[in-house]
Amino acid sequence: MKIQFHLVDDFKKDLPNVSIQISNDSINNFNLTNEQGKATFQLNKGHYQVQFFHVAYTGKKIQLEVIINQEIEIALQQENNTLEEVIITATEGKDLSTKSIINRKAMEHLQPSSFADLMELLPGGLAKSPNLTNPNKVLIREFGTESNQYNTSSMGVQFVMDGQILNSDVDMLTAVNNTQTIGNGNIRVAQKLENNNQGVDMRTIPTNDIESVEVIRGIPTVSYGDLTSGLILIHRKSGQTNWQGRIKTDGFSKSYYLGKGFSINPTWDINTSIDYLNAQSDPRDLYENYHRVAASIRSKKTYNHGINKLIWKSNLDYNINLDNSKVDPDSGYDKTDYFKNNRQKISLSNNLEYIFTDNNLFKNIKLTTNIRQGIENIDQRIFVQHNGPTSVSITTEEGVNDGYFPEISFLSYTRTEGRPIDINTKLETNLQFNTHFIQHNIEAGLDFKYGHNYGRGEMFDPLKPPSTSSSLRPRSYKDIPANQNLALFVGDKLQAKINNHDLNLYGGMRVSKMLGLEESYALSKKVFVEPRLIFQWGLPEITIGKHALKTDITMGYGELFKQPTAIMLYPDKIYKDFIQLSYYHNNPDLRYVNYMTYIDDVTNKDLLAAKNIKKEIRFDFSYAKHEWFITYFDENMANGFRNDTYFLSHSYRRYDASNIIDPTEKPSIDNLPYEERTELLSRSQHANGSGTHKKGIEFGYYSPRFSTLNTKFTLTGAWFKVDYTNTIPVHEKPNRSQNGQSIPYVGIYKNDVGYLQSGLNYNFIVDTYLPSLDMNISTSFQGVLFKDEERANREAAPTHYYGTDGMIQPFLDSDRNDPYKRWLVRDVSATDNMSKHYNFDMRVNLKITKRIYREVRASLFVDKLVTYYSPYTFNGNKVYRKDQSDPYFGMELTYNF
Repeated sequence: MKIQFHLVDDFKKDLPNVSIQISNDSINNFNLTNEQGKATFQLNKGHYQVQFFHVAYTGKKIQLEVIINQEIEIALQQENNTLEEVIITATEGKDLSTKSIINRKAMEHLQPSSFADLMELLPGGLAKSPNLTNPNKVLIREFGTESNQYNTSSMGVQFVMDGQILNSDVDMLTAVNNTQTIGNGNIRVAQKLENNNQGVDMRTIPTNDIESVEVIRGIPTVSYGDLTSGLILIHRKSGQTNWQGRIKTDGFSKSYYLGKGFSINPTWDINTSIDYLNAQSDPRDLYENYHRVAASIRSKKTYNHGINKLIWKSNLDYNINLDNSKVDPDSGYDKTDYFKNNRQKISLSNNLEYIFTDNNLFKNIKLTTNIRQGIENIDQRIFVQHNGPTSVSITTEEGVNDGYFPEISFLSYTRTEGRPIDINTKLETNLQFNTHFIQHNIEAGLDFKYGHNYGRGEMFDPLKPPSTSSSLRPRSYKDIPANQNLALFVGDKLQAKINNHDLNLYGGMRVSKMLGLEESYALSKKVFVEPRLIFQWGLPEITIGKHALKTDITMGYGELFKQPTAIMLYPDKIYKDFIQLSYYHNNPDLRYVNYMTYIDDVTNKDLLAAKNIKKEIRFDFSYAKHEWFITYFDENMANGFRNDTYFLSHSYRRYDASNIIDPTEKPSIDNLPYEERTELLSRSQHANGSGTHKKGIEFGYYSPRFSTLNTKFTLTGAWFKVDYTNTIPVHEKPNRSQNGQSIPYVGIYKNDVGYLQSGLNYNFIVDTYLPSLDMNISTSFQGVLFKDEERANREAAPTHYYGTDGMIQPFLDSDRNDPYKRWLVRDVSATDNMSKHYNFDMRVNLKITKRIYREVRASLFVDKLVTYYSPYTFNGNKVYRKDQSDPYFGMELTYNF
């Protein structure tokens, strides 16, 4: 049947842009009224519930019996209180898990280019100029450091989009020469890659198709695992929608979006979208850029089975991310070098949920499956220029071998091929029953994660290696075993009401195990148990004046584990090539080079999962539409992943060919004098040795929208204190020489370079909605109230040391006078351990959104419109900070028809 709604105001004037939701047990459809205030639905005969919503009018709900075609006129009354629904910031969830909820309206007003921009809306988050030509890692409840030794925090944030885990554990793609500088742009290839132990790159997630986001900063339920720092749940648009489009441009990027939701019939909806982004690191530089293309087809079908129903959601997604760097042909540098990082993902997911609508013990059974195939390639062309005759070894076996003299200069063509595949399966059910006055809500299930990389890995001509300094060998990824993780979980949420006290208690346990590992791995014998407990007490309301004060207290404890990635469990072998004889002659037939090659297996089979212990307490207050929250948290991860360096002795012979005057054939090492040499060389392996201890207080205040100005005030912020320290000793070898020889000792030190950071970030937002102009205006005043930075107390002297014999000895005071051992005392200046205290700073950002014609909206933003940085004192001197941050601005057009 054809049902048309005509929405008008008190004066019978047509109301465009009214949101209409019509639903029953079988369907849930949405639509917006057009310029004439009309919207049409195709419905089967039956009973429906219809809701009408407009930001400037009182909402309405009606019951509708569909029998024949009809047109229904609905009048909405204007009421200032409805302006409360216009929320352009994140809201704080009041559930058991501490989380921020970001709706579509907030995202539209923020005008993001990628998911990274949404982090501004979290407590303690600040606006940042985009950096889309480099990976964007996610940080929750911390400042972060420039050291990659503390990346476990970002790797431990799990992204789930429509039930699909965005996994990167088997992404091993890396450049063969990751220290190359291209042209005059100082573009280091290492910066162009997703760090494989850094987690999901937020650049790769577009926001145009997202309906809402939940950022769980606290303790998630046990149905989610393999994470330490946080959980991000992304919900995309579903159901019938008009055509929606977006065009955005700013100084660094341009993006385009087109999407549409189709209603095939009352029980079947299909959503489609395509998104494109083109970004530059500098608008004046066309030769370093980043491209993102995302396309999606999503289907939702509902089947009725008596009074129960089955919902089948199926998603097909395609995503391509392309990093390009090459030399400007107009520059004076070589025009051959280029770097291209092409990452494609094709994903197919199916979610089947059977819902019991009667009073059955089981509320639902849900099966989620996803398969995600990556097609990833890095292509490099590098002009290699040696300073003189250089040799290479290409053997893959340990021992004495003959090498080769490559050309002095050549073009090196390299390709790294990755084909990661991720398969995730999750079966879960929810039960509900009562025992006396307590209601039980039980979740239980299991999930299985499988990841394997079928790529051919690194491919290049060994005689034309892409580096002038490293000993490289090609490596195939498909020979590396798969990552497999099986988990079982069960949790119970108990609800009770006792004398106006609302009590909620959640207790759950998650048990997980890595599968498919050799018995020599410590992980093969470990079963990880994750208890999580959250208690919430809703106090009785207290009447103060004309309104009631509502208070909730929430306390939680949880243990969370993040398993190592594939590249941590199966690192590449390290080849140490020592030249024993290098004889270079003008006649190529007489040239000869001989090597002693060692192969170091840097696999750490004692590596375990990183563990984070979360504790928190939260207070939520509500009074007369004023909302407050304050959260204290303590998170301690003492065994995060890091690269642990130590040294091994390698012996080889150094042959003397100085007596060869006029050879007629290649020299032979069999009849040449030599001397025995031993060197200590470093090797690095992944270990559990980084500590990240996070403590802090998050707070927020949300005012009602005052009717006189249609203005709402929001204040959020956080005080963070984060300690980044090593939890295992570090090995360092002095970078010095004595009498022409390197120092033959390695020191073992208590501490590495650590970071102690604390500070308070704030974000005060004033947003005004003008219904007569259909315009949102918001101004945010944000910045740092104070910030303290200091290095961990780095000690100069080692606690122990060892030499080429590998025997560990204590470092004594007398060793400070030894001609060699005295160099083990590191250079630690007074400023290394000196703290810095930064005072108040502020940045003013402006955002405006307005309807300009029918369903067309224009938006403008200016970040850092006004900035102020107060001076600070360091080492007794007053330092004036020069404002070097330029305003960042852009605009966009969106349409809905």
